Amino acid sequence: MTVENDRDNHPLADVAGVRSTILPSLSPQRRFALVGWAVMMVLIAALSIWPEGVVSDRHHLDKVGHFAAYAALAFLPTLFASSLRQALAIATGVCLIGLSLEAAQFLLPGRVPSLLDATANLAGAIVGTGAGFVARPFLKQVLREISA
Repeated sequence: MTVENDRDNHPLADVAGVRSTILPSLSPQRRFALVGWAVMMVLIAALSIWPEGVVSDRHHLDKVGHFAAYAALAFLPTLFASSLRQALAIATGVCLIGLSLEAAQFLLPGRVPSLLDATANLAGAIVGTGAGFVARPFLKQVLREISA
């Protein structure tokens, strides 16, 4: 048995093959966007389940935070959507994330779910998706100019 054959039979050989198949197909801009989206998602999830609200509810300031967070979460992937159908799928996914994280607060001590927070999440996801879809042609033009 040679070293090459041993590597082919390694349990992680398939994972490396998938990684080399998927990641190189992503442009550097898409990789950066994917990492940025993942970081935003982790931060939003962490803040959603934090024992005490991080942003003050005074003057409904937290609703602005919910709206902005979900708008950003929907905007970034929509910039790279290839069709309106894909943009609508992104909007649906981000809306479901917002509703799920808000509903999860029923299970958390010290947290109370809010219909206004859920509404701000949904509104942010819809506005962010729309803004991202409108901005797509401008992004394509900028990327063409950079690569030229």
